[in-house]
Amino acid sequence: MNKLIVTVIVTSLGIFSTSFAFAQAPVDPGKTEKREARAAHMQERLKAADKNGDGKISREEATASLPKLSKNFDKIDADKDGFISKDEMKAWHDKRG
Repeated sequence: MNKLIVTVIVTSLGIFSTSFAFAQAPVDPGKTEKREARAAHMQERLKAADKNGDGKISREEATASLPKLSKNFDKIDADKDGFISKDEMKAWHDKRG
């Protein structure tokens, strides 16, 4: 009798956990593609804004082409050298979530 009860409980838990796993929101492959497309678009905008091609965005370059970046320039420029590097941009983006 005890074995039967244990078997029923274990089986029920297995069914419940399997049902719960299927009840989770499905992964949307389109969401990943959209995120990648947005990132690629932003990379293009940053490259276009980098007029002298030094791999960094100066305050002047940001002001001329990227108003949102310009608005947050001092927050993003972590080392306060007057330029935003790719690493600073990534760190700011990661911090914002």
